[in-house]
Formats: sequence, C-alpha cells, structure tokens
Amino acid sequence: MSKTIYILSFLTFFCIFNLHARSALFSDTALLVQAKQPAGNDALMHYAAADTIELEQIVVTASKIPLSLRESTKPVLIIDRLQIEQNGSRNLGQLLNQQSGIRINDAFGSPANAQTLFMQGASGPYTLILVNGQPISDPSGTGGTYDLRLLPMNNIERIEILNGSQSTLYGTDAIAGVVNILTRSGDDGLVNARGQLSYGSHNSFDGHFALNGTVDRKHSYTLNYQRQTSDGFSAAAKPNGAGTFGDDGFNSNSFFGKSDISVTDEFEVSPFFHYNTFDGDFDAGAFQDADNRFSLNMLHTGLQTAFRRDRLNIHGSYSLTSTERTFSDQFGDSSFEGVFHNSDVFGSYAFRPWLSVLGGFHFQQSNIPASGEADELSAQISSPYATMIVKGVHGLSAELGYRANIHSEYGYNGTYSFAPAYQLLENVTLFGSLTTGFKVPTLSELFGPFGANPQLDPETSRYVSFGLETFLLQQSLKLRAQYFNREIDDVIVFTFFDGFVNRDRQSDYGVELYANWLASGRIRVSGHYNYTDGELITTDDAGEEVRQNNLLRRPAHNMGLQVGVNVTEQLFLRLDGEYNSTRSDLFFNPENNFIGEEVSLDSYTLINLYAEYQFPELRAIVFADLRNVFDADFTEIYGFNTAGFTVKGGFRFQF
Repeated sequence: MSKTIYILSFLTFFCIFNLHARSALFSDTALLVQAKQPAGNDALMHYAAADTIELEQIVVTASKIPLSLRESTKPVLIIDRLQIEQNGSRNLGQLLNQQSGIRINDAFGSPANAQTLFMQGASGPYTLILVNGQPISDPSGTGGTYDLRLLPMNNIERIEILNGSQSTLYGTDAIAGVVNILTRSGDDGLVNARGQLSYGSHNSFDGHFALNGTVDRKHSYTLNYQRQTSDGFSAAAKPNGAGTFGDDGFNSNSFFGKSDISVTDEFEVSPFFHYNTFDGDFDAGAFQDADNRFSLNMLHTGLQTAFRRDRLNIHGSYSLTSTERTFSDQFGDSSFEGVFHNSDVFGSYAFRPWLSVLGGFHFQQSNIPASGEADELSAQISSPYATMIVKGVHGLSAELGYRANIHSEYGYNGTYSFAPAYQLLENVTLFGSLTTGFKVPTLSELFGPFGANPQLDPETSRYVSFGLETFLLQQSLKLRAQYFNREIDDVIVFTFFDGFVNRDRQSDYGVELYANWLASGRIRVSGHYNYTDGELITTDDAGEEVRQNNLLRRPAHNMGLQVGVNVTEQLFLRLDGEYNSTRSDLFFNPENNFIGEEVSLDSYTLINLYAEYQFPELRAIVFADLRNVFDADFTEIYGFNTAGFTVKGGFRFQF
C-alpha cells in the first residue's frame, strides 16, 4: 500500500474524530467506566456516558486481599476484557507493550520469535508472570522465564500489572514486578458460545471458539480452543548482496478448561487445565538465515480452593507446569524438559474494617527430569510469610510484610515490604514503597552442563519508589507521577573460566508519568512517558569498580498515546502510537570471533489504527487493525527484521 493511502487513512480518521467528538463514546479500560450490561461476560458491551472516573474497581494482585483502587497503597494498572477485545489481532506481548512501564522486545518481530518483557528497565527473568494469582515458570528455559506466546488472548478476562518488588507476597522472580493474568469464567445460562476469526498480512490466521455456562447456580464452566498460524517473514535481516531469506512462521493450538464448583455457600473449588502446542521456525542469528525448527508443548493444570466466612478468608492452590521443548538445527536435535510445582495456602482476617492480617505458606519445586545418563535435577523453596494491611486511618494506609525463604541449596534469605499511602487532599494521594526482593538460581545455573555452580547465592534487590496520584476536573482526569530506584546485588553472570558466579551489581532508576482523561462523557485520551536509565557495576581484578550502561534494547525515553471514540453506538475507532528513543545493542560478529560489538539502534515512532462495528441484532462485531500505518523502518534487535505496515481483520460473535 502506498504512502498516499496511509496518509488518507490517517486524515479520514481525524475527520471523523473531529465531526463526532461531542457525540462520541469511548471506553478506556484502565479506568473502567462501564455501564450495566446483560447477564454474563457479554462480548458486545456498550459503554454509557460518564462524568467521573470509577474508583471502586476491585483489584487482588496488590495484597492478595480484594481491595478497591481507592484502598490500595500500590498503584495498579488494569487491562479489562473490553480493551483485550479491542486489540483482537494482537498477542499478549503486543498488548502489554502499550502499557506504561513495560517494553516488550520483539513485539513487532517475526511472529515465531520469542518476546522479552522489560519492566521498569529490568530484564525478563526479574518479572513474575501469574495466572489467576499462581506463579507459572519453565525450569528448562533460560532464567526460568515463561513464554508469553503460550497464553491466548481470547481466554483472558483481565490483567493486573503491579511494578516494584513483590517478593514478600509472591516469592522468587518478582524483583521488578508481577503481571497477573485472570482467566474467564462461566457466564449465566446453561450454554453460551462465543468465538472469533481473523485473517491478515503474512497469511496470518487466528480462530477461537468457547463454550461456557452455569449449572444450578453452583457449577460454572468454560471450555476454550484457539488455533493460530502465520507464514511470517524472515526473522534475520538480509545483509546487502545476500540471496533470498526464507520466511519464519509458526502454528499453535491451545486448549483451556475451568470449572468453579460451590460445594457449600462458603466453600468453592476450581479445577483447571491449559494445554498448548507451539511449532515454529528460527534463524541462525543476526543476518544469518537458516531452516531451523522448534516445538514447544506446555501443560498447566491445578486446583484452587476458597473458603469465606464473615471476616475470615482462606485460599489454597496447587498447580503443575510441565514444558517440553525441542530444537532442530545444523547441530542436530536438542530436547529440554522442565516441571514446576507450586503450592500456596494463605488466610486473611479482618480484625477491624481498617485492619486486616494475612499469613500463608508457599512451596515451590523445580525439576528437570532424568534423561539418558543425566540425573534428575531438582531444587525446592519453602516460604512462610505474613502481611498487615491498614486502611484509611486519618488518611493513612499502609502494608507491612515479611517472608522467610528456606532453599534446598543456598539455605535462608528473607524479604520485607513497606508500602504506605497518605490521602493528602480529597483527590490527592501520596504513595511510596521500600521493599526487597530475590531471585533464586535456576537449575541450569546450579547443576547444568555448562559452568554450573551449586554454591550460588540468590540475587537480591532493594526497591524504593514514591509518587503522587491525583484526580482533577471533577475526577475526569487522572494523573500519576512516580520515581523509582532499584538495586540488584549478587547478579549471576557467566564467566569463561569460572562458569556462573555471583559477581555484579545492577542499579536502575527512572520516572513514570501517566495520564488518563475522560475528555467528555464520550471521549477518552490516555498517555504515558517513561524515562529509564541504569548501569552494571563490576569489580575488576584490581578491586576498582567498573561501571557500564547495560540497558540493551531498552530506550531511555518511551512515550505512548491512545485516543478513542465511538462515532456511533456501533462504530468505535482508536488511534494509538508510541515513540522510542535510541537504544544500544550488542552484535556478536562471526567475522570478529563473535566478540560483542556495541551498536546503536535508531529511534522510531509507530502509529496504529483500529476500528470495529457492532451488529447488535446479530450479536457480532467486525473489526480491522492497521499497524505501523506509515510503514516505519525500525529495528528492535540488531540484525533482525521487524514488520512493516500490516493489516488484520475479522469478526467476533456470540450466541
């Protein structure tokens, strides 16, 4: 498509926006201004006009106790079901990439590529992924990180994002923060069906179908299947003079089932399972094409229980995550397996309306099964923890907690959290936190075939933040500003002679500005600005500190903007864009013995357009998603491609 068409599309959008601004209707799910809707989680939602921001939205991630946004001492970013559906052609990583404080590296890369999450500048292994409050991990993977591509968008009800160390509540890996993905439950009625089909650039297809319902008001269920395929494009960039590079595509299948059973009025049991297969292509490296293949199979299953009586709540959970990965390249086939067990039991009691106490016991075990002559690898960690929550005593709220961790290899370490908030004025709140966190060594670092070190200590962190949140213009405008500083000690690095060792210290800091404006009862605008900087401190052989900026692929300056409007009650349009400043990267040049060479990646700006139209009588929505409409040429990883202008369209239905 020519540049002229891009510009016409852009101008057409703004003409419509200006003509209908006063009568438009927009929903920004981060603030959740939602009208009453039909029973169940109806996909065809209409949003009524509103003049103020809803502050009573309930969140669970910040404290494990349901609290309203007004009561929480920690700022929580919420992505609800409507926003997820209005990003219908994007995957989870691409959705998270639009949020303040988060960058997803390779969000615009080949669809077969793994995506890396950076939260407040921290690398992927320092952010904990939760599914319904339960950690999910892959012990066989690098750093134990979980592949975001395995979590299908269509089954997500909402996402809660909480930055800063959350190790006191959630344990290892939560140094930078947590992303809690809450799945959908059964709607009212015995049988309901919903689905989505979409198709677009690079022969990309996405289809899902779900059945759900409620039986006798005591048993709800949901069953979900999703199929995704894409021919993709070459992951590796083609150097000048090179021949044709092959496309790198993928296909995946996802099966999900969940049931909520009310055994009594006070006791509920919720078994679940999720099975996913992912097969794709990958290249040999930067500027290097190859016909490599990989496959990944994942099973996540378990059980959650909840008991509620008056002021007492008791929750229990167990989950098993089993992952199998196979890589086929010029060196042959390589297989990896990992099993992760997670069990958490905690209870809370409200002594007073303003005072609650939570206590629990958390157990995790990571395994790599025996294979050939290799023995099984295993490590466990047991953690009792407790938290006290004070709400609104003369304007002061606070959370104070401690966790003791007993690891099978390194022994003991502890973490604490202190997060106060003070309501300075009716619509002005000051908040802050002083927390510590930790990350245990992975099995490959402790026992693996390359550079293993059973004497490794955990990586530990200290996190300080403070900020202000205010509501102006009769609570139609929400503003938040936050400063943070994070220090990570005993960073585990790989050295040529000694293998894995605790050696370095990482220091990061930054500022986040966030705004969300209900410009009228029918228009909403949101935006953010993030500044992040950091350095790695290493002690050389002479005992001198060597400092280097090491936030590779992470921009110092990032800005995002979203503007949306319902032109009519049926037609919704959204413009969103992002700016990322220059970044540095490393190129391991094969012509220079693979020595890392620092390179610079240019800044870039992306503009995207989304439109959907509802057919209420058919209970259907058609949508189109235009990404990178000006066909910006940019690089996320040196030596690898990114997508140019792409289009994807489809429809959602429910009956």
